[in-house]
Amino acid sequence: MRGEGDATVETRVWDLPTRLFHWALAITLVGSFLTVRAHDMRLHSYCGYAALTLVLFRILWGLFGSESARFASFLRGPGAVMAHLKAMIARRPDHETTHNALGGWAVMLMLGLVLAQGATGLFANDDIIFRGPLFPLAGKEMSDRLTTWHYRISDLLLIVVIVHVLAVFAYRLAGHQLIEAMVTGVKPLPAGTRAPRPAGIAPAAVALAIAAGTVWAVVTLLV
Repeated sequence: MRGEGDATVETRVWDLPTRLFHWALAITLVGSFLTVRAHDMRLHSYCGYAALTLVLFRILWGLFGSESARFASFLRGPGAVMAHLKAMIARRPDHETTHNALGGWAVMLMLGLVLAQGATGLFANDDIIFRGPLFPLAGKEMSDRLTTWHYRISDLLLIVVIVHVLAVFAYRLAGHQLIEAMVTGVKPLPAGTRAPRPAGIAPAAVALAIAAGTVWAVVTLLV
C-alpha cells in the first residue's frame, strides 16, 4: 500500500524551448544520416547548419536558460553518478527535476560530438563536387584530414545515439518516465518537490537568434 510519503504530483521540469531543442536535434541528426547516404549533400549541409545552430542555442540555454536546463543544475561528480546508478538499480522513485547525474554527462558528450561533427563538416569535401563553405580556409590536405574526422565522429555519434535510446528504455523499465517528460514537460515526482524556475520564451528566442546568426555569419561571411 502506498504511504503518504510516497504520493506524487505532476511537476513541470522541462520548458518548451528545451523540449523543442531535443526533438529538433533528433530530427536533424536523422536527416543528416539519411541525406549523406542518399548523396544529397545540399540537404546534408542544411542539416549540418541546423545542428550547429541547435547546439549553439543549447549552450547558451545551458548558461542563461531555465533552471532545469542549466549546466550548473545537472553536471555533478563521479560520486553523484554512482549514487544515481545504485538508486536506479534499486528501482527507487525518480526525484530529478533536471537531467540525472549520468544523463547530464551524456548530454555534454552528445553536444560536444554534434558540435565537432558540424564544425569539421564546414571544412569537408567529398573529392567529387561537394566542398564545405570553409574549405578555402583549410586547403585540400587539411580538408581531407577534417573529412576523415568528420566520418569518424559520425560513427561515434551514431553509437552514442543508439546507447542513449537504449538507456532511455532501460530507465523506462525502472519506472523513470523520461520520454513522457520530454514530450509533455512534466514528471510525477514526490509531493513537495520544488519545480525548477522557467526562463520564458523571449530569452529562448534571443538565444536562438544569436545561434542562427552566428552560423549564418560563419557560413556566408568568413570566406
